[in-house]
Amino acid sequence: MKNTIIAFLTAIAAAFLPTGASAQKYVLDDNFQDSVQVYEVELTKNGAEVLGNPVFKLPMGQTVFIERTLKDNSARGIIKIDGKEYAIGSGCLLFSDDNPEGVEDTFGNTRERTNHSWSGKFYATPVPYVIVVIAFLVAIIFTFLGLKVSALRGLAIKIVPACLLVAAAIEIHAFMVLGSDAFWWCDKDRYGFFGSLFRAIPFVGFVAFQFYSVKLYERLLLGDETDEELSIKPMAISLAICIPVFLVLVFGLTALGLRGTLRDVITIVGFLATLTFGIVMSLKKNVALLGKAGGTAFTVFGIVYIIGSLIAAYGLILIILKLIIQILIICAAIVGVGFAMSNGSGGGGDHQMYFVDKDGGRHTNGVDCDAANKRIAERKAGSM
Repeated sequence: MKNTIIAFLTAIAAAFLPTGASAQKYVLDDNFQDSVQVYEVELTKNGAEVLGNPVFKLPMGQTVFIERTLKDNSARGIIKIDGKEYAIGSGCLLFSDDNPEGVEDTFGNTRERTNHSWSGKFYATPVPYVIVVIAFLVAIIFTFLGLKVSALRGLAIKIVPACLLVAAAIEIHAFMVLGSDAFWWCDKDRYGFFGSLFRAIPFVGFVAFQFYSVKLYERLLLGDETDEELSIKPMAISLAICIPVFLVLVFGLTALGLRGTLRDVITIVGFLATLTFGIVMSLKKNVALLGKAGGTAFTVFGIVYIIGSLIAAYGLILIILKLIIQILIICAAIVGVGFAMSNGSGGGGDHQMYFVDKDGGRHTNGVDCDAANKRIAERKAGSM
């Protein structure tokens, strides 16, 4: 109820307060979050402003009125509610179209940020990944139909690479837009351990098919009657190692004291040489087998296919590593609980405490020991 009232008051303030050169309206907007945290503003002893305790959240779609930025932290905006200032992060702020002409965006061009872009929102929905799944399923079906039914071989030769290209293009563009967040649909933090695991299992199958599909497509193109093979391994190696080679050159040459233009030229030449060497080798062999047009087309297809496969493999490894870490945490917790229980329930032996009376008798508690000592004293007194 409190959050609803605060959100309502914020909306009223944003709608009716006048705007000026130092105050702007922003809409709360993001791909994945449904709300944004608001913090108290605290002053340190030297007068600096810092974030205080989190106090409430505002829903996405809410309009807020930014008065200024936090001192010494331009990434945080200040809003006022009931005369009190609160801090809010700028990551979810989108400059509103309702601002008067000439009012500048305090946080730069927020409209160009990924989480406000059309492509960012598109890849944050299941639609592109459903398209990828459908494309893979169609490619799988036509691959095996083309291998089994000769009348469908020609159609399969056209449909299979088209489907694989669509899937790879979506994978590449999603990764370019969202980075690792492109695999949000299998995120353990979002769907929990088992939810992520159940999504990862079919993902393993699709990645395996994506890597193996080029060999099946090769059989479609060349048939079973030839021992010739199309070339894809050299360009796969080049595409896989060109970025690591670039990074090694940059850091290695810098460590050796080489900087400036000469270092940049060497690293760029090394990157391009690594990238093009394998591609040229594959292109020459493919042209020899399929002709100039067919060999070039297959090589271009191979480049897109390999990049998409590498991105899919990266995502799968990322997901599996997160799941393995979670499994290790669970196993460590189980072992810890078991160890604690074994220590707690292990009576007798060297861990049991005894009380020894004056005759050397052992008792499990002090009361029995005192009673035995009393009887021993009485017995000795009676024998005297």
